[in-house]
Amino acid sequence: MSTTNTTERSSARYVGLVAIVALLFSIILPPFVGHASLLAAIQPSISRLLLGISSSEYPDVITLLSSIGFLLLIVGFLIGIVSFGFRYGVRKARFGMLVCAAGLLLITVTLFDYGGDFVSRIFAVTQVGVWPSLEFYGTGFFISWFAVVAGLIATSQVFVFRRKQPQLAQQPVVTQPFRSQVLEGILPTGYAALDNLLYGGLPVGSSIVLTGPPCDEKNLIVRRFVETNLVSNHRCIYISTSIDRIRDLLSKHGKDLHVIICNPQSDTIAAAYPEVAKLKTVDNLTEINLEYDKATAKFGPGRSTVVCLEILDDVLLDHHGATRRWLMDILGRSKTNQMTCLATLNPAMHPAEESQAVFETFDGHIDLFEAEVQVRPKLIRVKKLGGRKFLDKELLVEREKI
Repeated sequence: MSTTNTTERSSARYVGLVAIVALLFSIILPPFVGHASLLAAIQPSISRLLLGISSSEYPDVITLLSSIGFLLLIVGFLIGIVSFGFRYGVRKARFGMLVCAAGLLLITVTLFDYGGDFVSRIFAVTQVGVWPSLEFYGTGFFISWFAVVAGLIATSQVFVFRRKQPQLAQQPVVTQPFRSQVLEGILPTGYAALDNLLYGGLPVGSSIVLTGPPCDEKNLIVRRFVETNLVSNHRCIYISTSIDRIRDLLSKHGKDLHVIICNPQSDTIAAAYPEVAKLKTVDNLTEINLEYDKATAKFGPGRSTVVCLEILDDVLLDHHGATRRWLMDILGRSKTNQMTCLATLNPAMHPAEESQAVFETFDGHIDLFEAEVQVRPKLIRVKKLGGRKFLDKELLVEREKI
């Protein structure tokens, strides 16, 4: 998340702490707020309440309201000081401020002088525009209200921000449904919201790396890309360490789908599929290249072909610097044959310089990441697209819409 959002949350927390301190001063530190502090203003009501409890007389309504209001004020203050001071919980801090506001409202009712001259005093304030002596309410009363309003404003700003955040990270993305027709020179990813960012999809003959942590959303995007293009009568070369995500596609599109599995247990996990190329490891890049060349020769020219490369993390872990040379070779041949390649990578598994070297070999880069908010939704952003135009906005990834 951006530094601006983090600063906004920190500023709101600071305002809340100042409000809590001001509220404390108004309640228990009369020397700082004058002789008419809030505590001094409601002390007679508390005394009458204690007297009523110790005697047979039932306290009057004003006394009860004043005491309940003061109790709510203390409870709200305690909630606020914990939420603002120790762990900034926006909802709890806001709840604490609302409890303080409710307590002050009850206290306000008890502080009014309901004598015969009450209405005339209010009219005098309206006409002259000068408030009577602060002793009419008490200095602490005013400071308390200012503190509660400041606390509510601080929590309201972040509360609104965090409610809007899961809907979209920073800026709204165009959400109209993607047009069903495939644009010339463009292959759809199958994820309509992502295609909106890409102005239709991936350019034919381009190479794109999809980065992000291991998660269902990343797997679903790759799956949708493969499935969408197979359904559209395109061909696919799928190189992976697992066959689980495409078993059903093999049964439906076997003649247009060439699978290369690089796994020590490849003979076991792909035993039911004799057409699948089975390699034990990614140690020998020449073997992978030979199988890739077989797939290219099998399909030949004609219909468009997509390549899905899900072994990049394993190759980079084993071969480090040699990975870039291998990628330049295989991606160069893909571009020559107008094949569109989508590869996946988890940058957290590799040194930054090695990941950056890999990024530079691809025409485009799409990043899937987690937002830095409490609910931590997945967001996706296009970082580059081989010089082509795209929407530079963050998109909330909703799994059910992939």
